[in-house]
Amino acid sequence: MKAAIRHLKRNKGRSLLTLLAVLIPVYTLVFMFGFASANLRDMFETATGLESGHFQVREVQERATGGTLPLIDDAAPILATLDAEERVAWRTVRLDVPALASAGNRSQAILVQGVEPETVARITPIETLIVDGEYLASGTNGAVLGEELAVTLDLTVGDDVILLGVHPDAAMGVLRVPIVGIYDAPDASMGRSLIQIDLDSARALVRRPTAATAVVAMVDGVTGPWDVDVIDEVTSDISASLPAGFEIVDWRQLAPIVDSYMRILRPMLLLIAGTFFALGALVVVNTLYLSVMERTREIGLILALGSSRRRVMGMILTEAGLISGIGALYGAVVGVALIWIVEAIGGIPLPRQFADMMRALGLSGVLHLRIDTANVILSAVIMAAIAMIAALFPAWRATKFEPVEAMRYVE
Repeated sequence: MKAAIRHLKRNKGRSLLTLLAVLIPVYTLVFMFGFASANLRDMFETATGLESGHFQVREVQERATGGTLPLIDDAAPILATLDAEERVAWRTVRLDVPALASAGNRSQAILVQGVEPETVARITPIETLIVDGEYLASGTNGAVLGEELAVTLDLTVGDDVILLGVHPDAAMGVLRVPIVGIYDAPDASMGRSLIQIDLDSARALVRRPTAATAVVAMVDGVTGPWDVDVIDEVTSDISASLPAGFEIVDWRQLAPIVDSYMRILRPMLLLIAGTFFALGALVVVNTLYLSVMERTREIGLILALGSSRRRVMGMILTEAGLISGIGALYGAVVGVALIWIVEAIGGIPLPRQFADMMRALGLSGVLHLRIDTANVILSAVIMAAIAMIAALFPAWRATKFEPVEAMRYVE
């Protein structure tokens, strides 16, 4: 140990280079994983918090993708099943009705969403996006619509809009509702096509006093995509208890694009991490090998004085262990500190063009990072282990020196 420390101090430049070969990949990976984890979390929360929830319970029926959801005549048995499951943190009833919105001589095909205003905030951002008027109040007859639709139909708060419901499972219905609020949608297509009204009003539109199209639910203890196993476990248990004729549709089916992106991103992160580990290992091999070659005469003398080859190998590996351990530790500290600093200042605002693109996808226009303890530890431990493995070759090479020949070696 003393000999290893003495040599590291003697060759400070090379020791620093080896240290950086371990430190830089670790802190870069910690930062990269922090960025990726935050984006995965944002995408997951956007997918589950923008209409879909962690899962939905619907009536079983063959239907084309994107088709109208079948009506549930009575959601009471579903609610009873969900309320009996302690791991279900929240649920709400929703009724989606294809409709035609008309005002004067203008009309637009839209989706009317009947919601429970007192509970729906968990899966809709519309209440926080109101720019004129106010959000729905339970038991009142009113509607909120996007700015784009308001412009198309030339409507303002206080005007009436006529909704012509055309759900295939119900008789055609007509409803006149006043506009109580206008929202700024994160996506223009949403702003042009979605109107929210109170659940009772939506039921009046389809002329079914207990109708629904889905019961949307969230599972307790889920903080991001890394907790999807919890959702799977809960939905599996609930599926076994649901009344006949109902099915569970989870977030993967409700947001397939997000699911696909997450499946692609993970292998990409592993590939990038592998590249960093490989580059770090190459630098470690190179610097330690040069160090061994420069010390050929010294190592030969040590062997000539009776030191065992095993001890020489241990000396080289001790040097590598000290360098890799310190580098991995400081790399993790620097990476975590950088994430803390970024989050302490509220994230990094993206340029306007990128921010607008991110908002269109339902993501934040501010770059946030997330400290994942497991990723920090794994990045440090794996890099340190790879550096030690890389050091085996220089250490093995040192044990092959013949004392007499090594002592005659001239650089």
